[in-house]
Amino acid sequence: MTSRRATAGVLSWIQHNGLFVAFALCFIGFSVLNSRFLTIPNLTVILLTVSLIAIMAVPMAMIVTAGYVDLSVGSMAVLAAVVYGEASNLGVPMVGGLLAAFFVAVLWGLLQGFLSARLGFAPIVVTLGGLAMLRGVAELLGAGRTKFGFGDAFEWIGGGTVILPVPVWIAIAVFIVGFVVWYLMPYGRWFMAIGSDKAVARSMGVQIRGIPFALYVATSVAAAVSGLLLASQLSSSSISIGIGWELSVLTAVLLGGVSFTGGSGSLFGVLIGVLFIGVLDNGLIILGAGPYWHGIAIGVALVFAAALDVASKQLARVQIAEQAAPSEPTDSDQGPTPEPGPAAPA
Repeated sequence: MTSRRATAGVLSWIQHNGLFVAFALCFIGFSVLNSRFLTIPNLTVILLTVSLIAIMAVPMAMIVTAGYVDLSVGSMAVLAAVVYGEASNLGVPMVGGLLAAFFVAVLWGLLQGFLSARLGFAPIVVTLGGLAMLRGVAELLGAGRTKFGFGDAFEWIGGGTVILPVPVWIAIAVFIVGFVVWYLMPYGRWFMAIGSDKAVARSMGVQIRGIPFALYVATSVAAAVSGLLLASQLSSSSISIGIGWELSVLTAVLLGGVSFTGGSGSLFGVLIGVLFIGVLDNGLIILGAGPYWHGIAIGVALVFAAALDVASKQLARVQIAEQAAPSEPTDSDQGPTPEPGPAAPA
């Protein structure tokens, strides 16, 4: 029993503090190793870099908590950028190009929701197919060419500054909306209910099909926003936009404590996960590490996130076993020892 309690204590500490400790160690370590890390310009660069991932991480955390996943966000981002670039090349005003990009994102989100939530297709298969298909459509639509020169107004959306860069403000707004939806409205409980047991969620009156539909639309629109912001920063609709984003977003979400199988999660943890990815990536660049180290770091962080998920499930099993185990009887439970009676006659 003592070993079980010790194991539960260790796993509980890892589950609740492991990511924050890792984030703090990375932050302090990079600050000590290079004086340029802890400067206002570099910290602003970190916030600007993670803002695009953060925008996608909020709806991704919700949809993974509900037991689904969207691995097509990177490809949706580049398709949105290409759609805007083609519309701009045809002389369509900025608002019209943005509406066209968002229209495509909404359509793809609805299709994913229909295939996964309505028809019951495996979400990972549907979205992996979308990952390949959407990027192929983007390459076909753009004919392999990069469009440039979208005007000052569009470039300000991704490159403007109001104390902080505009994309950072957009990411902050997305997180605020996410916190309201998750913690101040019943949707957060509904996400967890769907991810834990759809039959139970249905008996509670939760829309087990309608909510995934809305979440798939949200992830697609968020990916389109991030893709358009990066196109604005680059002032071009490069076909390289969004490569690897699905791994970065999923890693941040899993590091934040969201279970890949659904049913549990925290948006506060996801925020720390996003910042951890940004600090790790930026710190490696500051130290002069080659670009291939980015992929290695993301891979290691993803495995670490999976380990945290396993530790969380192990903790739950240990706690259940501890509660179910019968307590050992004590002397008081057994009552007073009876006095020995007189010896029976021979």
